[in-house]
Amino acid sequence: MPIPEPTFDSRGYREILNEALARIPVHNPEWTNFNDADPGVTLLQLFAFMSESIIYRANRIPERNRRKFLRLLGESVRAPEAARGLVSFSNPRGALQSVGLAEDLEVLAGKTPFRTGNALEVLPIEARVYYKAPLTDTQSKETETLYRRLYASFEQEQGALSFYETRRLEPPQAGAPLPVVDLAKPLATAGTLSESHDTVDGALWLALFARPNEEPAQARAAIAGRVLTLGAMPALGASGCLLPSGGTLGSEDLGLLFEVPNTAPGTSGEALDRYSRVEARGSTNLLLHPGVVELSLPAAGQLGYWDDLDPLEAGAGNFPPALEDTADAERLVTWVRIRPAPNADGSDAQGLQARFSWLGINAAEVVQRAWVPAESLPRGTGEPDQGATLTHRPVLLETVTLRVNGEPWQRVDDLSAAPPEVQTQAATRVTTSDPTASGGGGERVYTLDRESGEIRFGDGLHGARPPLGAQIQVSYAHGGGVAGMVGTGAITKGPGLPAGIKVANPLPTYGGDRGETLAEAERRIPAFLHHRDRLVAPQDFVEIAWRTPGVELGRVEVLPLVHPEQAAQVSRGVVTLLVVPAADALHPRSPEPDRLFLEAVCRYLAPRRLVTTELHVRGPIYEDIWLSLGIEVVPGREQPPVRDAVKAAVETFVSPLTGGFEAAGWPLEKTLDPLEISAVASRVSGVAKVVGVLLGDAAGAARERIELSGLQLPRLRGVAVSSDAPTSLDALLGASGGTPAGQRQPFPVPVVPVSC
Repeated sequence: MPIPEPTFDSRGYREILNEALARIPVHNPEWTNFNDADPGVTLLQLFAFMSESIIYRANRIPERNRRKFLRLLGESVRAPEAARGLVSFSNPRGALQSVGLAEDLEVLAGKTPFRTGNALEVLPIEARVYYKAPLTDTQSKETETLYRRLYASFEQEQGALSFYETRRLEPPQAGAPLPVVDLAKPLATAGTLSESHDTVDGALWLALFARPNEEPAQARAAIAGRVLTLGAMPALGASGCLLPSGGTLGSEDLGLLFEVPNTAPGTSGEALDRYSRVEARGSTNLLLHPGVVELSLPAAGQLGYWDDLDPLEAGAGNFPPALEDTADAERLVTWVRIRPAPNADGSDAQGLQARFSWLGINAAEVVQRAWVPAESLPRGTGEPDQGATLTHRPVLLETVTLRVNGEPWQRVDDLSAAPPEVQTQAATRVTTSDPTASGGGGERVYTLDRESGEIRFGDGLHGARPPLGAQIQVSYAHGGGVAGMVGTGAITKGPGLPAGIKVANPLPTYGGDRGETLAEAERRIPAFLHHRDRLVAPQDFVEIAWRTPGVELGRVEVLPLVHPEQAAQVSRGVVTLLVVPAADALHPRSPEPDRLFLEAVCRYLAPRRLVTTELHVRGPIYEDIWLSLGIEVVPGREQPPVRDAVKAAVETFVSPLTGGFEAAGWPLEKTLDPLEISAVASRVSGVAKVVGVLLGDAAGAARERIELSGLQLPRLRGVAVSSDAPTSLDALLGASGGTPAGQRQPFPVPVVPVSC
């Protein structure tokens, strides 16, 4: 028998008043004037109004008790997450000298404030990023033959030649996909390179230029010995994230080497393509996360390049790529070669994901937040459990500094573990072995709820009470939510910027989250009693992953004892987690998680897993399919709306988020069967009969069934719905304008530009 729920009084003002008026003839038959002007009716109206208020408050008692119980569990509503990003400063017309910018500088995207996370020097130079792109097989064989004749001696001395063209890593454009260049070093085979490699040498080349109308020698002297702040954004595409058993999320080494040309001649006076390493300081692995690195530039005499090379040597071997524009070549100050760090034995690292979408100088990290330098709270009362609420929220906890009478107090998660404000003899014996828990300020603590801004002090036995009349002051930063998710170029100004300094964000910001609603928190907090924030059972992985801040999840699947690369066998101690974003602007019908998405999930799950668990967080592997349906429409119904409805129903049925018969996303390991597609189409209003269904694979070949395994999910590349017989798959592929899987459209680029 289920537990019965209490019966609530749902009567309102009108029901109470009507009931009172109906009782008048029973108790006082002489009272016959029920108009509003009658004083007795006025009293009944007042009674009904007050009764309605009491009933409303009484009906909310169970809800209040439930929320109070949830608060006693120590869980609160998850606050919005602050967006982060990268900005780049420039000094296009100022004096030829560096300009220092302090940390925590405010910049604005409209009215949305951001704060920089690092100090930097804005150097008076410009920069571009180039790479050596290999020639494609579709380029002219005559051109290759000509170059082989020119470089015949190099081929005899250096081995097989790898022909390339100099390309620029173009800056990202608003509304367009981010550019990507892969630094995975290719393997030469018979003098050719695979088109899957983006570079011939596995390096990016950062060219530093003097500003227009300025001499390179003057710019070189201005930046010599200075710190060049370089920002980097790794490519967002990633296959997955790994949390090894007993390990951490990954190394925080930079992962890259930065080198400048060493122009010292050899013993015989010839130019040698050698480089000197530049001291680099940073706390972020730039192969995995967006970040900033500080490069200590050498003296002016070491900031050069080879400007007297033989025409055949320019750009050959390990020399920097040749600049085709002579105006750019005349403004060149120096080059910085950027490549993945080698192994400890000096060999090239294999299997690295070194893919970048943007690099830029004079960069800084920013967080969407506003600063409150000093907010005064009510003075201390000397009473237990004193509380106060901050004016602005959500609060960024790492920025909070609270002082009572000028002395700093520490923030803790739980006041019950704090020592008493007056040390007893028993407490002294307990804390003598722990200096940090002694009476040297360990009792001066408080708790702070980030979402509500509520501050609470101790009761004297667990944490100290603020003294009577004590002055309490807090400095903190606040921010968060989707307001900080701005597009490329939205950050354009800063009230504290020096004259002539400009700022812009070359990339969209990321990581901003709207936070949790009260209804979502009430559904989540009871689940906390089951998993206690620990990843043990399969359901724990699903429930905790859904709570990841900063991302919008659309689907989570857990595969215990499954390794993503060995799905057919049982892998003990291994768990694979499939995550699908709720939305993807580039792939709306088949959302794909990017690197930042996967890293956010990994970082949230890392401290909550068992140390013996090897956790793989992966996105789906989409299998392209083509569908063609033929239907008969019910007589009297218009055909175009019915065909559109059938197409929408089929797209929904095979969707990774809403597919399947349970509308929870296409199930894993489920075979695609045309009979099921036919059943879905036949249920659409206006369809009299499904004539036939044609199912095609990624190449467009007709298939009776398509079996999916592992993390594979279907991706509908194209669907055609026609009257009577279904359209052939060949016609469907031709109408779509797509190219067969695995092939690329030729993109002819001349090796040497022809000019008049």
